[in-house]
Amino acid sequence: MNNTRTGKIARLPKSLRAQLNRRLEDGEPAQPLLAWLNGLPKVQSLLAAEFGGKPITEQNLSEWRTGGYRDWLMQQEALEVAQRLAEDAGELQPEGRPPLTDTLALWLAARYAVAAQALVAHEGPESWRQLRKLCADLVELRRSDHRAERLRLERARLELAGRDAGKQRLAEMLAWGK
Repeated sequence: MNNTRTGKIARLPKSLRAQLNRRLEDGEPAQPLLAWLNGLPKVQSLLAAEFGGKPITEQNLSEWRTGGYRDWLMQQEALEVAQRLAEDAGELQPEGRPPLTDTLALWLAARYAVAAQALVAHEGPESWRQLRKLCADLVELRRSDHRAERLRLERARLELAGRDAGKQRLAEMLAWGK
């Protein structure tokens, strides 16, 4: 949840907000939700301490639906997507195939090439502005390519250095054993 929210519902314990959000997701009407919330001892003590004992109202619930609840829904969706990606990772990255991001970058570069050709065919300041934006995006893609290649080379160098160190240790042991 967004920690900057300060309303009555936002001040409830996280576990209560989660219960409320699940009930909202299930489509429970406002009146039963308000009766449930305002009847809870934890809620009553919070309302007494911080809001002069005034109960949670339909307006509070409406504001929560458009704020904290909407944030919660987006968070739940992001968690579901992340979970699906984790489950599908084996299918998305089979052994021996290039990383999916490499394939996506290649596809995107091809789309940029088509877009650049279309922009060059048009005259005017707007096409030049779009072409400059396209160039900036392309520069970022190339930087990513270069970083990935640098990382690949560094890994290869470290692997080679590790092998050389192993050979050196073996030679030292053999010399010591003689």
